[in-house]
Amino acid sequence: MKSFVYFILTHFVLFSFSQSWKNAYDSCLKYQQYQKFKKSIEWGDKALELYDKQVVTKDTNYSNILNTQVENCYYSGLYAKGEYYAKKDSAWTVQNHNMRYSNSCNNLGLLYKEQGKYNQAENLLKIAREITAKLVGVQSLDYASSCNNLASLYEEEGKYPEAEPLYIEAKNIREKMLGKSHPDYMNSCNNLATLYYHTGRYYQAELLLKETRSVRAEVLGKEHIDYANSCNNLAALYRSQGRYHEAELLYKEVKEVYVKVLGKESPDYARLCNNLAFLYEDQGKYLESEPLYKEAKEIYAEILGKTHVEYARTCLNLASIYTYQDKYTEAEELYMEAKDVYLKALGELHPEYANCCNNLALLFYEQGRYSEAEILYSKVKQTYIKTIGKSHPWYATLCINLGHLYSLQNRYTEAEAHYTEAKDIREQILGKMHPEYAACCNNLAKLYLLQNEYNKSNVLFKESLQIKFNEIQNNFRILSQYEKEKYIQANISKYFNSFQFFVLKAHTQIPSITGDSYNLAVKEKGLIFQSMEKIKNRILNSQDEALKRLYIEWKLATDKYAKTQTLTITQRKEKRINLDSLENYINELEKRLAFKSEDFANTFIPKVVTWEDIQKRLKKNQAAIEIVKVTHRQRIKSKDSILYMALIIKKNSQFPEVVVLSNGNELESQYLTNYRRVIAAKLQDNQSYNAFWKPISDRLKNIKTVYLSPDGVYHQINISTLYNPMAKKYVLDEIQVINVTNTRDILNERSYTTKNNYLIGNPKFDLQMNVEKDNEKSKQERTFEELTQLEGAEKEVKQISSLLANTTTVIGSAATEEYIKSIKNPRILHIATHGYFKKEQYQSSTQAMLNAGLLFAGVVDYDRMEIRPLEKEDGKLTAFEVMNMELDSTELVVLSACETGLGLASKEGVYGLQRAFKVAGVQSIIMSLWKVNDEATQMLMTQFYENWQRKGMNKREAFQTAQKQIRKQYKEPYYWGAFVMIE
Repeated sequence: MKSFVYFILTHFVLFSFSQSWKNAYDSCLKYQQYQKFKKSIEWGDKALELYDKQVVTKDTNYSNILNTQVENCYYSGLYAKGEYYAKKDSAWTVQNHNMRYSNSCNNLGLLYKEQGKYNQAENLLKIAREITAKLVGVQSLDYASSCNNLASLYEEEGKYPEAEPLYIEAKNIREKMLGKSHPDYMNSCNNLATLYYHTGRYYQAELLLKETRSVRAEVLGKEHIDYANSCNNLAALYRSQGRYHEAELLYKEVKEVYVKVLGKESPDYARLCNNLAFLYEDQGKYLESEPLYKEAKEIYAEILGKTHVEYARTCLNLASIYTYQDKYTEAEELYMEAKDVYLKALGELHPEYANCCNNLALLFYEQGRYSEAEILYSKVKQTYIKTIGKSHPWYATLCINLGHLYSLQNRYTEAEAHYTEAKDIREQILGKMHPEYAACCNNLAKLYLLQNEYNKSNVLFKESLQIKFNEIQNNFRILSQYEKEKYIQANISKYFNSFQFFVLKAHTQIPSITGDSYNLAVKEKGLIFQSMEKIKNRILNSQDEALKRLYIEWKLATDKYAKTQTLTITQRKEKRINLDSLENYINELEKRLAFKSEDFANTFIPKVVTWEDIQKRLKKNQAAIEIVKVTHRQRIKSKDSILYMALIIKKNSQFPEVVVLSNGNELESQYLTNYRRVIAAKLQDNQSYNAFWKPISDRLKNIKTVYLSPDGVYHQINISTLYNPMAKKYVLDEIQVINVTNTRDILNERSYTTKNNYLIGNPKFDLQMNVEKDNEKSKQERTFEELTQLEGAEKEVKQISSLLANTTTVIGSAATEEYIKSIKNPRILHIATHGYFKKEQYQSSTQAMLNAGLLFAGVVDYDRMEIRPLEKEDGKLTAFEVMNMELDSTELVVLSACETGLGLASKEGVYGLQRAFKVAGVQSIIMSLWKVNDEATQMLMTQFYENWQRKGMNKREAFQTAQKQIRKQYKEPYYWGAFVMIE
């Protein structure tokens, strides 16, 4: 558990009355205004000293000075000293139970809260609320403030049910008396939103934070601190949801305001650095995170001093970075420094001191120093019990940490007790649908799995999965595609993986769980694709013209985004194009489309497909197989073990059968390398069949056809090319393998009425356009300078055109990107050209889709240009652009080019041309996994269309028969096995 994320909160109300009556007090107020709190305290003490000498009978001015000192100490983190001033003020005002006494109780209560003296704080804040209610009534603004302050205490204690009605009461009063544009109402919205955030009600939190941000922008302007604070809080919410891109854009907006208004030497700017560093840390971008933490630390040291708790918090955060990087010495030094500050500023019995000790214990845990970790955890536990009690979220987290420690030491009884206690606490204060409750179920389920108590594990795993699917249903309707990807990555994937690992271990003891495993695989694969496809279909079939216009606006924006990728940073500045703003605009449009489409509340409630539904569609000699990649980490800091599981359904299966391939690490490294090497070298492969397929094949007796949905490394091989050394046959000869993105797809029945076919081949890559000298790139900067024309591709499409009716054939200079984008809903689209995919480590699917594509006429010319007119296409049809093509009635796309099947593999399939054409609506795709031979490809394609259109075979049979036919001339898989058909 780290130091908390810095929301800009407005829980407290410290009362002061600025009335210039002495020079000392004027100076005190002046230094306070410029956040020079220590100087302000000095002048405040001087004002008090002079006041005692000059005034015989104390009046309200005395209270004003004391209140100012309380404020100074509060913001300086000098809570004990602030308590001294607050008590003096309380002693003077207690004689009159008036509003000034109420204010004094309020201030002292808030100082007690900061010191972890929660019982004393609650008593005083209750007194303040009662006096205020009596004196000015329960519909007054002062009463709203007292409700707000008491609620903030309850929230910090984890008493969320007690806090919520008080926040709502304060918000309602302020709305009624001040209106929705008043800063105090906005503060109430903010505070209630943070409560919703802590209790996992992200949708409600987002609505309130967006309302606050919007109103502040309108009323105060986008350069006001309060507007920036709203952006900060909304960014923190997005960060916790894995919506990193949105969060980063907001944090950058906050940074601009803070730098301009406050400068880089303010505590608020330091908090922003902390928050932005948190964001980068969550993404594993430690190099970006570390300097921000250091910057915040330096600012706090300079402005607030190295004894301030804000400085300690930053030390804590920086230490966590060093822990992740295995820089244990540096981390421990920082933890010790923070611990010392907390001890001196807050004392041993403060929850934040205990939190620091908890983090230090985590460091010991990571280092294997289990005895030291346990001693610290025990001390933390006692502190939490004495201060915040056993019903606080922090105490629950401590129990989980102890559970992890005991589990690692095989002390299962103690681990179970702590995991169970944490689960009960979170159920009580957060409810059974909260993400943190799901985490407790998952932890306990994994513990039972270690002890082979499979039935207990099963119940808990299923409970956690149900919560996660409820999260998906609630959150997907308001997220763009990018945000969905990040959300799944941050909040969902590890739960799915944990359950599949459980199934892998427990299926022999509980056979029925293989059905649950298969159902989960079907749900997980293409999870984002299913939701986006549903939205698209609703929009296209809608009668809402405004909705359709919004869809067109989104398509135009995405097209512009793809085009601007080719511009340099300087060119984008000249054209006033901001990529981040454009990407954010596209995300917002996507969310509006999802929200406004018909029955938006049910946008993501896909039809539940079970393995039994798929089984009913199978024939006696058919099987359906879902390949599932599972990762497992045995010990801390150890490398992930990769396992593969094949879930097999046959017509007579009682439950799906399971085949476990425990050598996943080897499959993804040496076996894949060997497969590619042998294919390229045109040698006989006697290893790959036994590694990738034999364990599965052994379960396929009497099966003639398999529907195969791949995962992981299985996306990168063509099963039909594997050679069985025992039978001396290729899989192609043994069984028909039908590749599908998801076996649920075999339930889909589509009919095609369109008859038009388009064949594109051998585009003229160099049109020899005139390029002005000062607009010409150097040869080193060009990407496609050496492109060769594809005479075989031209011959290929001309031959195929004679086999198809209603065909348009486009070759040479006519085969432009503009032309192919103008094609709408053909039955067949056959493209014979160069393809490409840049193999890199991509941070997002969008980047992968922008780096996969097909080349068309003029691409060499545009590649020569330093600046290309935006209204002109560049000859590169990227996968990102393909997604916007209208191909919903297209039966088949053939990508007759090299490596068109490559991309970024995930549970969503392969992000590249394959996924792009599927998103565009295509039913079947033929694509290649490696570089192809022109003559063999030409023969394969011609034979395929001959078999399909002239001999009456279905697509699958025609394709596999064509592979067998060309094998008579080209025996090695390199020639006939490069292409696969995906349905």
